[in-house]
Amino acid sequence: MKQLFVLFSFFFTLHLYSQVTPAPGPLLSADEAVRIALENNFDIRLSRTDAEIARLNNTRANAGMLPVINLVAGENIAVNAFQYQKFFNGNVNENYGVPSNNLNASVQLSWTLFNGRRMQITKRRLGELENLGTLNLQNTVQNTTSSVLQAYYDIVRGRLQEKALIEVIALNEERLRIAEARLAAGFAAQTDALQARIDLNQRRSDLLTQQNATAASKRNLNLLLVRPAETAFEVDENLQNTYNPQRNALIYKTSAQNPALLAFQKSYEIAALQVDEARTLNKPVITGTSQFNAQRADNGAGILLNNTGAGVAIGATLSVPLYTGGNIRRQVETAQLAAEQAALRTQSQLRSLETDLDNQLTFYQIQQQILTLEEENVGIARENLNVSTERFRVGTTNGLEIQTAQNTLEQALVRRNLVLFNLKSTEIRLRLLAGDL
Repeated sequence: MKQLFVLFSFFFTLHLYSQVTPAPGPLLSADEAVRIALENNFDIRLSRTDAEIARLNNTRANAGMLPVINLVAGENIAVNAFQYQKFFNGNVNENYGVPSNNLNASVQLSWTLFNGRRMQITKRRLGELENLGTLNLQNTVQNTTSSVLQAYYDIVRGRLQEKALIEVIALNEERLRIAEARLAAGFAAQTDALQARIDLNQRRSDLLTQQNATAASKRNLNLLLVRPAETAFEVDENLQNTYNPQRNALIYKTSAQNPALLAFQKSYEIAALQVDEARTLNKPVITGTSQFNAQRADNGAGILLNNTGAGVAIGATLSVPLYTGGNIRRQVETAQLAAEQAALRTQSQLRSLETDLDNQLTFYQIQQQILTLEEENVGIARENLNVSTERFRVGTTNGLEIQTAQNTLEQALVRRNLVLFNLKSTEIRLRLLAGDL
């Protein structure tokens, strides 16, 4: 009966595992996950749209460097109920219900010829805004890639945890089998078998919990990939790391190609151009004008029954600000303060990146040392468990020793997997800081 109960419990637990774990899907590599995200991720698509808007705005016309030509036309039809005209010679013209029709059309040109080089500065600023849009897009791509890789390797960590628990469950099953065999032979107390079953059920419960966490991690990755939450896939269960970061190279790359830092620097350059734009507000503005006019007037009564004409006019206007109540000076000073703020933000961002880089680099190096220790611990724990299992099998020890050995192995596996994940996660962070993703 005990054997039947053990088999029933084992298959029932497997049934529970199959309910929590989704059906296996195709293998999804980390590179493929990044590719899908770059095509579909909402943040990237929005940032790409912002960059395109900045590109479309970067034109000579938007900077005010090209003329504006308008066609203006109009027609007025009127009927005068009463019209009375008396002339110097004594003649009188009196009419009732007199119609009149005035038709005019013109092509007007307005072109700013000089405004203190404001147009040229504005065009440069629009170009820098386009470059800023490109940098913001690159920053979004880098951050999205980092998020996808972090989510991907979190799934790998979960799968490794599941494998560790499955290994521990198999060891617990062997321990339970030995304990029950010794109990049936009268060589051991019932408490060993009961404790072995309690530990086995606990590990099975832990496995179910971990499988649920892994499934949630998969849904999170599918969200980043803009796919249905339950899209099935498998991951490459490899967390081995060969990354060898060098501080000097990372510092150089961070200052030279980190898109977030470059965006701050570009914002400062734009703010400096806005200062130059504000300074041109007190310069004279010369605007050239030209127009071609055509008009016709028809009157139902009066001296002039019809008047038709056409011609070209050309001219220029000069505008010089003489007094603005200090408004121009205020705008210049405000722009200067904004530029100073942009410079301070750039310096602050650089120092923050350097500090983060050093922290991540130190953490990475320590984790490498810890990994060596944990790999050794896993080997020792397995050897210790083998010895304890054989001692328990021949009856030279009790269940407490093998329970301790199993717990030690489980903890060593968990710690090793966590260190492997920490190394991969830190590598991603370092590459993000250096703009290498």
